[in-house]
Amino acid sequence: MRSWNGELKILVAGVGNLLKSDDGLGPHVIERLKEVKLPDNVDVMDLGTSGMDILHHSENYDKVIFVDAIRLGKPPGTVYRIKSREVQVTDDEVRDVIYMSMHEIDLERVISLGRRLGKMPENLIIIGCEPKETGRMKIGLTEEVSSGVPNIIRLILEEIER
Repeated sequence: MRSWNGELKILVAGVGNLLKSDDGLGPHVIERLKEVKLPDNVDVMDLGTSGMDILHHSENYDKVIFVDAIRLGKPPGTVYRIKSREVQVTDDEVRDVIYMSMHEIDLERVISLGRRLGKMPENLIIIGCEPKETGRMKIGLTEEVSSGVPNIIRLILEEIER
């Protein structure tokens, strides 16, 4: 689904919960990106915690860049750029997807569901960083994660240009 001038339609989508400290990384980065002049073929969206919204909003793009807190066991604030893995999803998960929120399902599972349902582009990257605090109710990023935000924005801008 290319734009009118033949450029790839790109979505930069932040996911996460602003009320749970570093889990709000995606929405926080999206707010910062709204201050940056981006090409006309790029949309930025805060998709929060709803799995169904992710599927609905991603289907009309050639490329999606998700921004999220990513737990891979490195020190908090470690920045990642990864391609999503194909995660097995059951027929029950496909049937029940409309009832799921991001509290019940992780981003990679939503991506796999979306691909299975034909609502997710193959050209997909996840950019984010290792969180420090996601378990308690707290607004705002920890210092470690906040310090990684400029690097995350740089990676997003590089990915838009690829």
